[in-house]
Amino acid sequence: MHLALPDTELLSAVRISYQPIVRLADGGLDHVEVLARSADDDGTLRGPERLLKAMRSGTGAMRVTEAIITRTLAEYERFSFAAHGLPVAFNLSLDALLHPDLTELIERLRMAAGLRRELIRFELTEDQPVHDLAAAEAVVTRMRLAGYALALDDITPGMPYLAALLDMPFTTIKFDRSVVTSPGRMAQDFLRDLAAYAARRGQHSIAEGIETAHVDARMRASRMTHAQGYLYARPLPAGALHAYLNPA
Repeated sequence: MHLALPDTELLSAVRISYQPIVRLADGGLDHVEVLARSADDDGTLRGPERLLKAMRSGTGAMRVTEAIITRTLAEYERFSFAAHGLPVAFNLSLDALLHPDLTELIERLRMAAGLRRELIRFELTEDQPVHDLAAAEAVVTRMRLAGYALALDDITPGMPYLAALLDMPFTTIKFDRSVVTSPGRMAQDFLRDLAAYAARRGQHSIAEGIETAHVDARMRASRMTHAQGYLYARPLPAGALHAYLNPA
């Protein structure tokens, strides 16, 4: 089933940027997270609130998700990111994740772009708590079996149903900036313990929001495998990402 794109006004306001995520082992670029924002008529970028509001239903979530993926894959082709084998990670709201047509939508867009599944990843965002754990696990399992990597995003000690979510077959766990930057002993123990848990399960662990060398050193001591934040790179529009991938 083809899902219609969002209304023209919303679609024209969408802007895409790419946040590099690096491997702490060698400092190399691992993949990029796709960040979607809206812009005012004068071009001023705003936060994601307008898009999130449009995604507060299953249908709305799917329409906005389709628009973001479609625009990103068009830029992916235009700037020849495939030549670098660059994986891109899209955020998925819970409404989109649980929509029965999600896998069909992803497959249609992927095949139209001619990309391997390994180049497309997804992150389950904490815009709303997961209550139907069985349904969420079924979708995560189905997408993993189809060959897509998935991350559990925005992890904090107070995340609802965290233990049950961690048992799902995610390939990556991502820690929220609030816990990454906290100097408290409890936060650091939490990061270290879950990074070790992820390593035992063969998962990657990503620390978000790293802006200083001091925080970076703490994350290395906690045995994180990947890092994301302004210390490494700010979100980049497609043209700047192309330059980042092709240094002079």
